[in-house]
Parts: sequence; C-alpha cells; structure tokens
Amino acid sequence: MSRFWLVWRDGGFPPNYRHFSKETATTEAQRLARENPGTIFHVLAAERSCCKADVVTHDYTEHGDNPPF
Repeated sequence: MSRFWLVWRDGGFPPNYRHFSKETATTEAQRLARENPGTIFHVLAAERSCCKADVVTHDYTEHGDNPPF
C-alpha cells in the first residue's frame, strides 16, 4: 500500500478519493476552494494504517475424503 492524501471539506462528507501525491491533492483542494468561496478544504496525509486480520479456513467436503480426480 502506498502513502496517500485526502481532501476534506470542514463539516462536509467524509473524503473517499485517494490522491497518490501531495501535489494532486493540493491542486484538487484549490479547485474546490475556488468553486466554494469561504469554505475550507484540508489536505490530509495518511501516516499509518492498521488492520486486524484473522485466518479464515473454509472446508470443502462435497466429495468427502475422495478427490474428484
């Protein structure tokens, strides 16, 4: 996974687009600010991600103990 940046409007919906450079996120924040005078758009950088993942085991026993080949 690569580092990414988000553009968030203060008080707006959660961001859902990942920018993979600070420059493209800044350009997007500037574009949105021009279209929405008086509204603040923040450029946020992802610093760390965490995920808990358990091992999931699936048993496929349709053919019993004898493989179909």
